[in-house]
Amino acid sequence: MNKSSIFNYRRLRPILWRWHRRTGLFAAFFVVVITVSGLFLNHSSELALAKKHVGQQWLLSTYGIELPTFTSYAIGHQWLSGDDRQQLFLNSSLLAACRGLLIGAVEFDDGFVVACEQELLLFTVNGELIEKMGPVYGLPVPLARLGLCDDQVCIATEQRVFQFDNQALAFRPVTQFNAVWSQLKKLPAQLKAELLDSYQGPGLSWERVLLDLHSGRIIGKAGVWLYDLAAILLLFLSLSGFVLWYQHYSRKKRA
Repeated sequence: MNKSSIFNYRRLRPILWRWHRRTGLFAAFFVVVITVSGLFLNHSSELALAKKHVGQQWLLSTYGIELPTFTSYAIGHQWLSGDDRQQLFLNSSLLAACRGLLIGAVEFDDGFVVACEQELLLFTVNGELIEKMGPVYGLPVPLARLGLCDDQVCIATEQRVFQFDNQALAFRPVTQFNAVWSQLKKLPAQLKAELLDSYQGPGLSWERVLLDLHSGRIIGKAGVWLYDLAAILLLFLSLSGFVLWYQHYSRKKRA
């Protein structure tokens, strides 16, 4: 080996080794992500990943899927829920639209009464709409509470309480009353899951998430370019590793 070759070798090896290590540290993350996601995808059928839906809100938000928040009230053995999009649900079925947010629900006669901020709705026990009343009916708005006052439906604004006359469909202010106001309840987990499923439709599957993670598309175009960079770095690791090995092998062979 001539002096020029020895000089070049001594200069090249430390530089190559230094960048080989740095590149390896940076690329290690991508190797782990691609390997783990690839292993899961290879067994997607056995794990039924295409049928398992994502429930984590932060991950759904990444895909632009915004789930609603629900307020719920128990009416006998049924559940009445309202979302932040002014829709009402009886158990897990869409019931009706309602102006304003849901503020209460109570059983009354052979059905139930639902109050939103701008409307009062009367339903049969099976969820059939009987009447929908707003300000044109003399409904004082915005409503703040709904309940039973001495076994009669009553509503309240921030200023006053009114008793509802279901025969005359009228509202009479009262000053003396014994009210039991409708109280928010926690929706059972299974029922909440059914409601969320109805919003998501087919839903976001874990298989889709893993495919996007494997390709980098989970963070959009930037992710694809980042994975392209990782692929180039892995190629550099392979070439630099081969050069370092070959240099070491040549030295041993000449020794």
